[in-house]
Amino acid sequence: MQTWPKKKRLTWDPALHYPFESGWSLFRKIKELNGLQDHELVALIAREPDAFRRRRLPGYNNSSWIDFDRFSDLLNVPAYELKNGFWDQLGIETVWPHEYAVRFCEACMAGHQYHCILFDLTWIHRCPWHGAPVGKLHTVYRPSEQHFPRQWLLPDFSVSLLLSLKPLGAQSRHRIIGYVLEYLQWWKAVQQQISNADRLLQHLVTISKIADEAAFELTWQAGYAQQVVPLQYGSWVLRDIDSVRCCYSRVVDAGRSVEGASDLSTIRDDTGKCYRAIRRYIFRRFVRRHRSCLATLCKLSREDLLSLASDGVCATCLAYVIWRMSVENLAVLEGLSVRRDKDFSLNLTEPWAVSPSDDSTRLMFTYMQFFGIWAAIVDQIPKGGLEVSLRKVVGSPQIVFAEERSYPTRSPLRTLNCIYPDGKDLVRRAGIPCKASWTLLASEQQCVLRTHEWLTSVGPSEKPVVQLHAQSDLDAAQARHRLWI
Repeated sequence: MQTWPKKKRLTWDPALHYPFESGWSLFRKIKELNGLQDHELVALIAREPDAFRRRRLPGYNNSSWIDFDRFSDLLNVPAYELKNGFWDQLGIETVWPHEYAVRFCEACMAGHQYHCILFDLTWIHRCPWHGAPVGKLHTVYRPSEQHFPRQWLLPDFSVSLLLSLKPLGAQSRHRIIGYVLEYLQWWKAVQQQISNADRLLQHLVTISKIADEAAFELTWQAGYAQQVVPLQYGSWVLRDIDSVRCCYSRVVDAGRSVEGASDLSTIRDDTGKCYRAIRRYIFRRFVRRHRSCLATLCKLSREDLLSLASDGVCATCLAYVIWRMSVENLAVLEGLSVRRDKDFSLNLTEPWAVSPSDDSTRLMFTYMQFFGIWAAIVDQIPKGGLEVSLRKVVGSPQIVFAEERSYPTRSPLRTLNCIYPDGKDLVRRAGIPCKASWTLLASEQQCVLRTHEWLTSVGPSEKPVVQLHAQSDLDAAQARHRLWI
């Protein structure tokens, strides 16, 4: 039978325990000062002996295995200070990466070997109190080929270095605590106001690297969080994030049976009538003032569409055209202005391609999809290049949403919390009405784009239904934006 090791104290100076020091930093110092291996430290502080944990030190996203009372006695540090180094103890559900790469402030690390738990957050690029860049120190663990045990890859560290550290001054300690509490108290207020905030706004609490194609989600989530709970004037929180105003929608999805997943709605059935009502609302509310731009765009030939200059593109009309063509299965722009007598199917947006939703959910996602497309174009055109490829099937909705766990597991109902860009803000950013005339690229640049399109079409890659280019220079010809419709 396993028993607890008989040890009453660990070598530790309580004066050198800094506020909100991360679990990684805390374990690292304790092991070095006491000459402990991972399994030995686990045996000392775990709630109960567990053979599964004997060979490795668990990660920091879940501290439920730690007996903080025993941990406090071993270090002579209050339990609440130790808990402040673990996200789950702070009541925040973080997105944990497969590989934990420590992000640190050079000034904090050089002066006190201090790693604050805030540095784990991916959106933080500068130290709140020093203003220095927060960079990566080392990948401190990654799963081995057998996935067990984990390999800990620690940077150079020594006992003499730890013994030479000095306690923080009262002013520095209060400053760190104040900055950390500013974020934590704001996020607690966000959690109270927004249901399932840790999942819906996951990029604001993520430790994983945010992919380039998902960078827009951070700006949307930051914008919506600040709308719900405004930050104080001069706050350091989210100061480096270009927030985008967003709207919120709560959708209850009843789902569809697998047998009915292939049943497509048509333009003339009840679902099609609802879609046409949505289309009329979007046109009257946002596109009507751009009628002349829309008429010009629909008259352009395919050659002209492949060589539009970015300073001559109406973002509102381009978004409306792309949205309608993707939903109504149109291969040419002329289909927008020609009345079709025959009935045809609709490509309504699905939250998940593998889990079909009911018609009301698909209609709501189709409506929100327009604003996602519009925001993508508005964001990209000033950068100098845009290429949009329409596919027969909408791959992923350009909407940020998260499922709320408010129903039993076997229940057919599911609640989706969604955020999407605010139309009023997009009107302001896109401009009304457009004053710039439609312009085309020079002949040399048109040749580059035409050659690029021909090489793509003869290759093994999937052919698009239609391509719209808005380019401003030769280097932008290869750039592909995040619209993956």
